[in-house]
Amino acid sequence: MPTTLQDPRTVLCFGDSNTWGFNPDGSGRFPQSTRWPNQLEHALNRTKPALPWRTVEEGLNSRTWLHDDPIGAANYGGDYSCNGRADLMTALHSHKPIDVVILALGCNDCKGYLNLSAAQIAAGARILIHDTRRALNCGPRLQEDMAPQIILMTPPAVLITSQSLAWGFEGAALKSKDVAEHYHRLAAELGVSCFDVQPVAKPSPLDGVHFDAQAQALIAAGLAACIRQNLEQHPNPDN
Repeated sequence: MPTTLQDPRTVLCFGDSNTWGFNPDGSGRFPQSTRWPNQLEHALNRTKPALPWRTVEEGLNSRTWLHDDPIGAANYGGDYSCNGRADLMTALHSHKPIDVVILALGCNDCKGYLNLSAAQIAAGARILIHDTRRALNCGPRLQEDMAPQIILMTPPAVLITSQSLAWGFEGAALKSKDVAEHYHRLAAELGVSCFDVQPVAKPSPLDGVHFDAQAQALIAAGLAACIRQNLEQHPNPDN
């Protein structure tokens, strides 16, 4: 068998601080083994598939679907733009070939000062799904002309706390739930998978936005099941 066929299948986890692994106690980033993208890799490889899996962490604090957010970026020295669309194509081409793309954005779009409706936030998801599908030769190995499978992951059901309000999440408790409903409809319309994290894991009451260490494992298990279901629907001899 050619050496190239031994390469693992790739899952690109493209998201915000909850993909990056922000610890809600404010101490920084969770250890690598704790973060859900890395737990997802272990979950997918637990059954010892013919081809192993690898996950790529592409999380960034304060990242949105489409919007620069200088207020959010100021928390990190203003060193970068928060616009997810500006980063996505580079990430796709940096890590191709890619089998699955998890788009896990929308939480930061719920910040009150951005003045976005749930429908407008879902419109941002629509655009990045489109971008993923049109990216040139970023699909699975030997099928690069096909788009990667896409999983649209909902934002957490934001809790209103003193910390979430300080970050600008006024009104986000209701809006984040509305966004999840819009994602379900969008995923059905566009023929992509939707992973609703809200019934699976709650954000920590410490800050109301980020998942704690225990939630990381729940998210990884849920996403692994979602990916396996996709494989059953689109069987491959190397599964």
